[in-house]
Amino acid sequence: MIEDTGTPISATEARVHFGEVLQRVAQGETLVVERGGRAVAVILSVEEYERLRKAPKQQEILDALWRLGQEIRSHLQGPISSPEEVIRAMREERTLELGGS
Repeated sequence: MIEDTGTPISATEARVHFGEVLQRVAQGETLVVERGGRAVAVILSVEEYERLRKAPKQQEILDALWRLGQEIRSHLQGPISSPEEVIRAMREERTLELGGS
């Protein structure tokens, strides 16, 4: 019998109990198969595999952020203000709105 959820299983155990492995994976469990004490494979449901396949990759996200930064800079036609400068400008604007000098 394969041990509890989250416990890695040996390659031999996965082979011998393959029907049970498929059943557990179909119920949403992810199993890590080890050979010689080292993780060599992961068995997961088709749904989880598809979710992971469709998830944006870290590099894609960084590239999109970089492109967005480039777009913002081109619209501003100059360097982006530091957070301190933005806060100072907001405070000055608020002071003027409140009738201060």
